[in-house]
Amino acid sequence: MNNSCKNLNEILRKENGLIEQGGIGVVIWRPDRSQEELEKVSVENFLSKPENCSGEWLIDGGWGGPPGPIKVKWDGEYWVNFGFPPWEE
Repeated sequence: MNNSCKNLNEILRKENGLIEQGGIGVVIWRPDRSQEELEKVSVENFLSKPENCSGEWLIDGGWGGPPGPIKVKWDGEYWVNFGFPPWEE
């Protein structure tokens, strides 16, 4: 595992949609794409993969409903957490 997620809160990094308790997993998607894909890994595991280290991702860890998904953005070296909407850059 690389160090790209070190700036993210530990709770967010470890979020996996409670798969160990029968949960559905974490939904992670690009802002301009569908949110239909479920990931059965932790947020950290997903975001640490080199092929995912770019742009922005939206993350819903199964908490559902308001306040909505969390946005993270790649800064070229690390992930930056923009939190829940509304997002300010």
